Amino acid sequence: MWKAVTKIPFINHKARWIGWFVSTHLVLTGAILLVLIALGINPTLMVSVIGAPLWIAVAFASKFITDKITS
Repeated sequence: MWKAVTKIPFINHKARWIGWFVSTHLVLTGAILLVLIALGINPTLMVSVIGAPLWIAVAFASKFITDKITS
């Protein structure tokens, strides 16, 4: 059954896109948090209070990078 599902191009493309998006998003988020820690900024403050625009930008950047990878 799995082979039959993976032969459907739409499902296979969407699954690959979602996998790349999640991976890209996690890597970008981890890199930003590591940079914040290296700079001495409290990452908890960044994540909870003043980081909303940053994380929205990370989501858009992840989508852009994912579209470039999968196209």
